[in-house]
Amino acid sequence: MNKIFEKAFEGEVGNILLLSLFIILSLITFVIVSYQINVGFANKITGIVFTNILVGRVPALSFGYAAELSHFVVIFVNVITEMILVTLIYPLFVYSFKGMVKIKILEEFFTEIKEKRKNYQSYFDKYGKLGLFIFVFIPFWMTGPIVGAIIGFLIGIKHYTVIVVVFIATIISISLWGLFLQQIIDFLLTLNTQFVWLLLFIVVVALLLYRFKNKILKKGNDK
Repeated sequence: MNKIFEKAFEGEVGNILLLSLFIILSLITFVIVSYQINVGFANKITGIVFTNILVGRVPALSFGYAAELSHFVVIFVNVITEMILVTLIYPLFVYSFKGMVKIKILEEFFTEIKEKRKNYQSYFDKYGKLGLFIFVFIPFWMTGPIVGAIIGFLIGIKHYTVIVVVFIATIISISLWGLFLQQIIDFLLTLNTQFVWLLLFIVVVALLLYRFKNKILKKGNDK
């Protein structure tokens, strides 16, 4: 067991995993301290984090603005959340790819990414790092920081380069999305606050059902 842990934290991939643990610890500490100072604010931060993890950045950004948090806080929390996901899942994929570990809950996701890489192979071969940046920057379905980082590894881009490119693209993308959504949410809040929260609830539920539809259908068929 000790040897496994030692290997997990070796080299560039190990440093990325350590970075993930550091960011996670920092975020948890920040949330705990916030609960001691302002429970309402801490609840909003927690809501953004879980919304981003479960259904993505657009609902998470919308939630933050609907909760009337500042632009800086909303952007910062979403960037931190997505970088935690990238720096945590990226090393796990690399270790899974090398046969060091097998994570059953993520295997289906990893297989989907490997298939998606085939679809974009010529694109990445042609544009390389720039292609990775654009892939992460444009928020289409099954693109984004996690998928982009893993495909970056699969096409041979260096580990640190992958993380830096993904980090920059994520910050720019979230910031632009934030500016766009802030205007929309602020306008809707002037009309009816309850309507905004109802709309967000419907969007989140719909996205959750869409994300987990395969598992829901599978359970239904099994029954």
